[in-house]
Amino acid sequence: MNTRARPTAFHEAGHALAFWWNERPIERVTVRTQAEAASGPMLDLHGNLQQVEGLVEASYFVLRPSGEAPGVAEYLPSMVEWIERDLLNCFAGPIAEAIYRHAPPEQFFKGSGRGDWVRGEELISLLPARKLLDAHSRAIARSHCLVQRYWPAVSALAQRLQTEGTVDGQTITALLWELSEESPERRDHTLASLDRTGA
Repeated sequence: MNTRARPTAFHEAGHALAFWWNERPIERVTVRTQAEAASGPMLDLHGNLQQVEGLVEASYFVLRPSGEAPGVAEYLPSMVEWIERDLLNCFAGPIAEAIYRHAPPEQFFKGSGRGDWVRGEELISLLPARKLLDAHSRAIARSHCLVQRYWPAVSALAQRLQTEGTVDGQTITALLWELSEESPERRDHTLASLDRTGA
């Protein structure tokens, strides 16, 4: 009961990777022990109770997609990239857990990643009609490409989260730059880079 679930650590590491890759501020990442999760909700950094086993506290591009009008990006084209990047933030967690468990991602979108799927659905509803047909499959494929590309970093971060439980955002960001061997000044973090064949 006092251990932290390794699949949860991979799930949260996947989310953290996406926020880092999208250059979004990460405040804190937490993986709770089974006893902590069973004892009730945790208090996030903004004073909200969260009934979760793990949590990445970071900044989304679209703060409250459920509060936006469906198809709003038809009239605000600049939102399309924000939405597509936030889909990475949502789906990279369940994808990382699926890769770790050698299981299909659909299993985790219905289970531990249910909240991620719901937020993803809200985001997709904001896209222009021309983008709706392949929005799910494209977001999942991009998330898979991202997590696979940085799998050693995801694994190392998951190990640290499983051991320590809570890691602050600055430490996570520095760790991911170090593990990726990338330079903040020379990066190719474009969505198109995740669409490349064989990437």
